[in-house]
Amino acid sequence: MKTDFSDFTIYMIALGTLGAFRWLGEKSLTEALLMAAFFGLLYAAGQIDRKRGMLPDWCMGAAFLLGFCGLPFFEGILISDRILGSFAVSLPLFMICLLRPGAFGGGDVKLMAGCGFFLGAEAVWLSFLFAIFAAGGQALFLLFTGRAGRKTRFPLGPFLCAGMALVLVFGFP
Repeated sequence: MKTDFSDFTIYMIALGTLGAFRWLGEKSLTEALLMAAFFGLLYAAGQIDRKRGMLPDWCMGAAFLLGFCGLPFFEGILISDRILGSFAVSLPLFMICLLRPGAFGGGDVKLMAGCGFFLGAEAVWLSFLFAIFAAGGQALFLLFTGRAGRKTRFPLGPFLCAGMALVLVFGFP
């Protein structure tokens, strides 16, 4: 039986392990479980997008559900910040999609809305910046090595999920 360990999987396993130790040491059990569930959602969404090239709607719904469950526990993220987080990245992505169809997938837009509700505005913006820089680096690498051309498309979801996982584990900002 062959095991497919992608770079994404290795990255997420390392971050998840670090996050588990950190959360169990600093957070209540309920907060740690909510963060672990969100992390699992990020991993599942990234894997689905990596393999299928699309993000199902349930990913957004699950992120919103976890955000609602976290309302009484994460006192540092106000409801107003969560609502703003839902629109902070997803609305600009949606506007870009209207101006340039196909620039981003609808699943990316919806995922950022749901995850923005869980993380809040500042954290979702920072995670998006990490994702864009990582995806840009990957694109440049593929171009310079001749593995891709200017019109080559690759899923952004794993980069978005990896950026959000990074922010979640290290508690930025």
